[in-house]
Amino acid sequence: MADPPPYIILLVPLFAFLESCAIVGIFVSGLILLSTATLLYSTGNSTVLEIVPLAFIGAIAGDHTGYFLGRILGDKFWKAPILRRYEQRKQQVHELLEKSAPFAICMGRLTPALRSITPIVAGVSGLSPARFLLFDLLACTIWAAGLYLLVTQIGDSLL
Repeated sequence: MADPPPYIILLVPLFAFLESCAIVGIFVSGLILLSTATLLYSTGNSTVLEIVPLAFIGAIAGDHTGYFLGRILGDKFWKAPILRRYEQRKQQVHELLEKSAPFAICMGRLTPALRSITPIVAGVSGLSPARFLLFDLLACTIWAAGLYLLVTQIGDSLL
């Protein structure tokens, strides 16, 4: 069996980006990233110290793509046909994010169904870029620690 090309590790940040990217993340499962990372680790093609930082970078990039899309869309977001009925709740969403942004962003990052939507909502609600960056760094750090634990535990059990 031939060794995989060295650039195969670039799948890690790509899948991390896609699973957290606005709208796309709804269709890209985190299991793809976890499976790829575990396979790279368990076969010895990459170390966990290579995998986790690359996944972290991909996750941050995906989250910020969604956040800035939300900032650009602004109130147009609430005009989408599927969201029109929730337009009156936009103030509630904004107040919730202002009060509990760290919790909301962390829970959004750790909940697969919300992972790609939370950054858009944070951007639409007007959460400042500095606050989003701070809370997203925290959320992605927690997420990356979980990825580290999962990859090493699953990968080591395969050896």
